[in-house]
Amino acid sequence: MVAIRRFEAKDAPRCAEINLAAFKSFLADKIGADHEFFKTHFTPELLLKHAAGKDDLSEQATFVAEEDGKIVGLVTVSATSLGLGSFESVAVAPDCFSKGVGTLLMRAAETFWAERRQRKISTCVSAHNKKALMYYLKNDFIPDGYRKDHFFPGVDEILLSRFLQPQ
Repeated sequence: MVAIRRFEAKDAPRCAEINLAAFKSFLADKIGADHEFFKTHFTPELLLKHAAGKDDLSEQATFVAEEDGKIVGLVTVSATSLGLGSFESVAVAPDCFSKGVGTLLMRAAETFWAERRQRKISTCVSAHNKKALMYYLKNDFIPDGYRKDHFFPGVDEILLSRFLQPQ
């Protein structure tokens, strides 16, 4: 059984591994498996720095999915005082793809946003990452923009959002 809980500092090494594997699963063929991005953006230290934080205007949180004592996924989300939340990132261990882990992480994110009275949530997904795009569409996000060559040349991003509260 998969359980969701708040990220703890001791989780950083395993979460960094999962992030790296998940992002390489859809980006390595576009930017190369040895690209500097993978070496600098998926370290335990960076994850610890960005896993949680709060100030007067915003709050960020990371949740992990754990099965039999082993972390199998994570999600980082944020909420603002304006009611505009963000789905920062989600990563699931490749051997757990399509097993409902992402859905459980989305539910944790939704609870976080609802408790902070967020009105609208936004995110982006690489246009060629069909599995992630379907995940967001399944969870009621709708495309509302496109960024050509956004993070890397040849890697376009689709902007997505969804409303949490009735309009």
